[in-house]
Amino acid sequence: MAGSPTTYVAVNQQALEHNCRMVRERAARGARLMAVVKANAYGHGLVQASRVFLDAGATWLGVSSVAEGVAVRESGIDAPTLVFLPAAPGECEALVSANLTATVACARHVTWLADAADRVGVTAKAHVFVDTGLSRMPADERAIDIMDAASGRGVKITGLYTHYGPPGSGAIADGLDLFRSGVSARMFGALANDLLAAANRREIIVHCAASALLLEEPKTHLDMVRVGTLLYGQYPAHVSEEHRDLDLRDTFELRSRIIHVGTVGVGGKVGYGGEFRVRRETLLATIPAGYAHGLGMLPLSIASRPATAIKGKLARIAGAWGRARHLPAVRIGEYEAPIIGRIAMDHCTADVTDLPEVAPGDEVVLPVRRTAVNPEIPRIYE
Repeated sequence: MAGSPTTYVAVNQQALEHNCRMVRERAARGARLMAVVKANAYGHGLVQASRVFLDAGATWLGVSSVAEGVAVRESGIDAPTLVFLPAAPGECEALVSANLTATVACARHVTWLADAADRVGVTAKAHVFVDTGLSRMPADERAIDIMDAASGRGVKITGLYTHYGPPGSGAIADGLDLFRSGVSARMFGALANDLLAAANRREIIVHCAASALLLEEPKTHLDMVRVGTLLYGQYPAHVSEEHRDLDLRDTFELRSRIIHVGTVGVGGKVGYGGEFRVRRETLLATIPAGYAHGLGMLPLSIASRPATAIKGKLARIAGAWGRARHLPAVRIGEYEAPIIGRIAMDHCTADVTDLPEVAPGDEVVLPVRRTAVNPEIPRIYE
């Protein structure tokens, strides 16, 4: 296609719509659906994905930062949008002006919001986050005290929520002190409703279920479910097979095109460091996608693990002997070809010796972590 980008992300819009409908149908009757579109909608494009999900039945959006929320508003989307991370003092005015819903986890967050609301001349909206054992924002104050701190201060508390990680992420039911750390998912809803009834705040939305609990614990759906991973065609890694029963569809491909094909003789070294040595005359395809595009990147927490270092050492040893097994592979038509040699910033090379009729211009699909793909790469909805 003349004028089209060589390297781009192809997003399957029908698959996004389909997955959203599957999630919507699984949610309990009366539960709202919040589509989580943080991290550029898991790499799919923040604004485009938000519109697709709202059209397919979501009523709320969830973002990580004020900047993401403001970008949603600047696109013309006015759906209720929750910012998961508490806003810093310098961000509160932008949050309030954009009519976003803040997260507050302590009375200090309420004060920052109240000051910004006073400057802007509007009422701020917020959901109280309650730590229940994950300890990423541990609670030193009770939820009811945070609510009381907002009373009469230009901050309206419209929700109460928590988040649960995979098994082993936090304590379960080791304390029930009005939503201090340790309340299990099954108990959270009942305790929240009791608290809100006692405080005469029955209009507040209560939510705790993300993708895993949506599938595994229907009783945790409460007033709203917050779903990200499932919308993008993937299951959380820790969800058991018995709960993987949604008809999810793949939504994302990083695509590029071969720009060069050439031959390397026996014993030739490929890439920086010469870590891969070919054992036969090898036909190589050069593809203009590298680690600047997100290819081959690992989170630092994984890359620094001893097991990862050992695997990397073994891969280099195998590469020195010209063994391409277990290496990441690109897809060219119906065939796969291993990426050999170290991935460079802006390109990589694949061994296409055994593939028929490979030529410059052929389309390639590359393996990649979706959220690691550079957001400046065009997202093309198909």
